[in-house]
Amino acid sequence: MTADGGQDAETNWDEARVALGRVAELFDNNIGFTLAELQGLPNYQLIPAPVRQAIEGLSPQERELVRQTFTTLAQNHFYLENNLGRGLRAGY
Repeated sequence: MTADGGQDAETNWDEARVALGRVAELFDNNIGFTLAELQGLPNYQLIPAPVRQAIEGLSPQERELVRQTFTTLAQNHFYLENNLGRGLRAGY
């Protein structure tokens, strides 16, 4: 997003959302992941920099809270946008 709330036309937002779904899978499968594993996810770099920085700076306790949040959202069929998380959470 731009400072005025618009979207950067050069960013592939659908792919960025899918990459965020991959982050959620990593949290589920390996909460102790390394920074290299996180940054190595396909299209991870498409996630906006402030979001990546927030994810990368999480403490172990904060990682667990985020994992629980992703899990609870998916269990309740609540997805961030366009149902994109559903396919990834189901092994897409």
